[in-house]
Amino acid sequence: MSEKPADDVKNPKDAIKAVSRRRFIQGVIAGGAGVSAATYLFRASTPSSAASTGDRLITINVNGQDRRVDVMKQETLAMTLRYKLGLTGTKIGCDRAECGACTVLIDGVPRYSARR
Repeated sequence: MSEKPADDVKNPKDAIKAVSRRRFIQGVIAGGAGVSAATYLFRASTPSSAASTGDRLITINVNGQDRRVDVMKQETLAMTLRYKLGLTGTKIGCDRAECGACTVLIDGVPRYSARR
């Protein structure tokens, strides 16, 4: 079966068949690149202050040491510990706080650190 270019198709059912997997993937990649570029441009045009990006400077006491770290609103404690502070003992298993891999002690009480 030969594929027809999408421009030459008159029947809508034939238009669906005319889209190849390669063209679909190219469209998805192009769309993702466009959205990413628009997000980058939008973020670049806003004032670069901590309040506009949603970052908050907080102090966390970890293993007896006070540490200052910038966190975003959507960031979990597990993400902050692993990626911002470099403490890789906290694991992110299911990312929904169901399996217990992200459990940390907060004031001696075990808590899930992947909940938002």
